[in-house]
Amino acid sequence: MLQTVSARQHLREAFVPLAVMFLISRLVLLAIAATTMQLAGVHGEAASVAHVLCRWDCKWYLDIAANGYSPLETGGIPGESNFGFYPLFPLLLRLFMPFNGGDALHAGIFVSNLCFFGALFYVYLYVRELGLDRTVALLTAAILCVFPQSIVFSAPYTEGLCLLLLAAAMYHLRREHYLAAGVAAAMLSAARPNGVLFIVFAVVWIWQRDGLRALLMPWRAPEKFIPVVFAPLGAFLFFGYCLVATGDAFAHSSTQLIGWGWTFAPPWENVPQQLHSGGNFMLGALVSITVALCSLLLLQERLYAEFAFCIVTVVLIWCGQGLVSVFRYWLVLFPVWIGVARVFAARPLGAALLCGTLGMINGVLACAWALGMAISI
Repeated sequence: MLQTVSARQHLREAFVPLAVMFLISRLVLLAIAATTMQLAGVHGEAASVAHVLCRWDCKWYLDIAANGYSPLETGGIPGESNFGFYPLFPLLLRLFMPFNGGDALHAGIFVSNLCFFGALFYVYLYVRELGLDRTVALLTAAILCVFPQSIVFSAPYTEGLCLLLLAAAMYHLRREHYLAAGVAAAMLSAARPNGVLFIVFAVVWIWQRDGLRALLMPWRAPEKFIPVVFAPLGAFLFFGYCLVATGDAFAHSSTQLIGWGWTFAPPWENVPQQLHSGGNFMLGALVSITVALCSLLLLQERLYAEFAFCIVTVVLIWCGQGLVSVFRYWLVLFPVWIGVARVFAARPLGAALLCGTLGMINGVLACAWALGMAISI
């Protein structure tokens, strides 16, 4: 009961500043994108806010929400199909579509913004649960709002949903709400394939909290392992659906390989290759290395479980063929930004410069997003 009251108190103290951050950051980014389209001479429906928000992978999620999965090549490129995308986000869109006349695009925008708004509160609660003060919690939320490419939190993309589910799963596990953490983790792995990496966080957290013996003898406290067992269930359900629908349980991986040419290679091969490729690939590699270095700040706070999750996620992305997204991959790794916020919270000028710099880059990328430039993928 005391925990519930404490959480409610934290939410009351944070509601107004988080709501203001959310509204201002969303309105500014949308205004920048809309102005860009006007200056580019684009008018009519193509320049509407809704259509400006639908770029790149958006069309795939809308197609799944409106028409379901299809093994047919619907992307115009041999091998591409909507099985390359996980189902939870399109399912949520389908739930909300009846409320706006069956329009998947507006349903997607609504769901993404709602998830991001909820995620900011969970991130705030998580920072407070770690014993850090209100300033660190608010600065973490501010970084998420202004971080480059954060326009995707308002677009029909999975980032807002994944941030919400990850923060919820981590928060409830630390509060020992094992079933709630397990359900959030299962939903996370149904939203994005790397959601299963929550297992890393859960295992390291149990190890740090209860020692190696607790891991070796899980029958002594089986409830603590509910999140570990539940975490891959969302992905397993999708595999089962793929098997029934296509005869290939790994239709997602097959589509990624055949349609988009995604393969895995050791990071010591991929990262140097990206650095020598120039352009967006080099920039993406440099940003990823910066994120990895920032994650080391978590060790200073003894947040070993958070560090393990973040660094494993970075290494997994390094193993992919091409860091095509310069900034978007790192939006969901909110523990990294807790570490950064912890450093700058006691330095108001530094915090202002940090948010201002990130915000300016974010504004430039909002223009690039509106114009469909590759750097904004």
